[in-house]
Amino acid sequence: MIKLRELIKESAWDRKFGEPLPTLEDVMKKHGECGCGSKHECTCETKEQVTEDTKHVIRGKKLSQLLQKDESRLRLHMWELVEQMSKDESNKKLGNKLKDSYKKNVTKFMIDMLSLVKKMK
Repeated sequence: MIKLRELIKESAWDRKFGEPLPTLEDVMKKHGECGCGSKHECTCETKEQVTEDTKHVIRGKKLSQLLQKDESRLRLHMWELVEQMSKDESNKKLGNKLKDSYKKNVTKFMIDMLSLVKKMK
């Protein structure tokens, strides 16, 4: 995978100073000489992909925000349930277990999700 930053450099095309940029005809000719038979699935060196796409990052952040909204509603309902359980002394331990399970699992998931979304490029 080649990043856009690497494509901007002159050295990405292996050409000397002053030589013209390669044309489509030059690239196709070199591609035909690689021995792949000009197949679409070619893995020769002339096949280069630009992988930088901001749409993926933007969509990931939007999905992250949706998850945060859903989690806040889930948390509100969980606290209501814990409060309801805590009204009766016999169910108070169950409410505490529910609260601990939520903190251990959902909160950890949300922290992990947010940190991974921040790392998206």
